[in-house]
Amino acid sequence: MPVKKTKVKKKVTKKVTTSELVIKPKTEWIKNSLANKKQYQEKYSKSIKSNDEFWKKEGKRITWIKPYKKIKKVKFSKKEVKINWFQDGTLNASANCIDRHLKDKKDKTAIIWVGDNPKDNQKISYKELHQKVSRAANGLKKLGIKKGDRVTIYLTMIPELAILMLACVRIGAVHSIIFGGFSAESISGRVNDCK
Repeated sequence: MPVKKTKVKKKVTKKVTTSELVIKPKTEWIKNSLANKKQYQEKYSKSIKSNDEFWKKEGKRITWIKPYKKIKKVKFSKKEVKINWFQDGTLNASANCIDRHLKDKKDKTAIIWVGDNPKDNQKISYKELHQKVSRAANGLKKLGIKKGDRVTIYLTMIPELAILMLACVRIGAVHSIIFGGFSAESISGRVNDCK
């Protein structure tokens, strides 16, 4: 009996590494980025040639509680080099990360979190983030935490970590994040160094 030859299709699976994964950014993002050396050099050159004007423009990219009047205060001596930026202005980084987006982007995604299992994920809008951060900030205040206090945060990379960091910033507390793999002795050292 003759043997019938059949062609067997081999299934080829290629493992995609992160270096092969290409995500195309939006055209607007490319336009506003420093995507190549030439663009970077142009911006750097402006920062050197017209330093005050450059930083005045950059300073307007963020929201100020009390706007700055003086861009920088510089002291150069043989003993000391000191530069204070926007020293007479007041801002809140939490408000810059969240509040200024509430007017026109409240329903847009502020945080995308994906756990070790990709099915374990969350998308948090600016509105939701504002609510969670405000709640956490109020909780910290109820615990007696106030401006200038140090708060050590011992959490894994979950959304609540960012929420607590932003809550600390919102009330003026200083946060220190501790990696979950540290020993008790290392944790103690970091907590004590935070003072």
